[in-house]
Amino acid sequence: MSARVDLALAGARATLTIDDDPAAARRALVHAAGCAIAHVGALPPGPLAALVLELVRGLAGASPRPSAALAALVVERARVAGADAMVVTAPRLPRWSSRLRTGTPGGAPGAAALWPFDGELAALQLGRRALLKRECFSDAAAAADRAWLAAAGLVVTAVGEVAADGRRVLLAARGAIDPALIAAERAIQRDRDDAAARALGAALGYPACCVDAFVAAAGHDDRALLAALPSPAAAPASALTQWLTQPLALVSHVPCGLGCAATRDLAAAVLAALDAATPGFAARWRDLAARVQVLDHRGRNLALAGAGDLAGGLTITAATAFAVAPDDALGPVAVDAPEAIGRTITAADVLAAADHRGDG
Repeated sequence: MSARVDLALAGARATLTIDDDPAAARRALVHAAGCAIAHVGALPPGPLAALVLELVRGLAGASPRPSAALAALVVERARVAGADAMVVTAPRLPRWSSRLRTGTPGGAPGAAALWPFDGELAALQLGRRALLKRECFSDAAAAADRAWLAAAGLVVTAVGEVAADGRRVLLAARGAIDPALIAAERAIQRDRDDAAARALGAALGYPACCVDAFVAAAGHDDRALLAALPSPAAAPASALTQWLTQPLALVSHVPCGLGCAATRDLAAAVLAALDAATPGFAARWRDLAARVQVLDHRGRNLALAGAGDLAGGLTITAATAFAVAPDDALGPVAVDAPEAIGRTITAADVLAAADHRGDG
């Protein structure tokens, strides 16, 4: 388990991550109380940096305790020292409508020039996968997906019951779906099942290295996925491996790393197919995807262009926000965020980020 603590003092902010780590195996600023304590991005110089160092050094003799309890202790001591401090709720990824993929670019009223686009169907038509999996959150979205996929000549099958969050799963293929894959999907809906995950991953065309990384991961929830993103000081990655901002994702899996060559190859093939079907698509996509992708404290995805990086400070020159349609419809997906332009932010100002301004 892990926890995050936001600190603010004298106009500066910082975020600490506190992970259960009794073996002291994680890289950290300090190991204390059976946990690894680190900061997100660079510590701003001045009183806040001094306070952080004082706090973590003061934990050296603390008795072992879970990360949540240690985070509460850090908040208590920080407030005594005059800082604003709070435990941050586990970050959650936005829930995007399947309608982002139900159609061709510009084919839906109110959609921007990119949406909807179906990278999954493009990969299937390229022979890069044998199965599609859609997660829909309303009867209307499921009906739209069924119609779209059936029009492409696919056999569509609903698997499992409607989940508590409204999720319903559709599988689609060129012919009758292998009953073993339907059984694997049912198994995953019940609980974690690594053998089922491997079977489905192979049919869905996920690179073997990415399937291996997924199966090896201790957790598969949003927190675990976001924790696997590289540090803010990492070199920029290719836009092709982008997954944090789901409306821009060309692939439907989380890569084993943002440098994954197999994911880049798959995404490049999908992008070429989409651009061939809708000339100009690739350029419009890259304009948004080849940026710093972030998830902010309001739960919004943003694509940011600017100078610098989140380790030392990113001064924003262009910003696009991605909006989740509340009724599971395809409304405006990307909107300008002029209020962000001119700001300089660091990793402490966002919940998660990935720099995709690299080559490829």
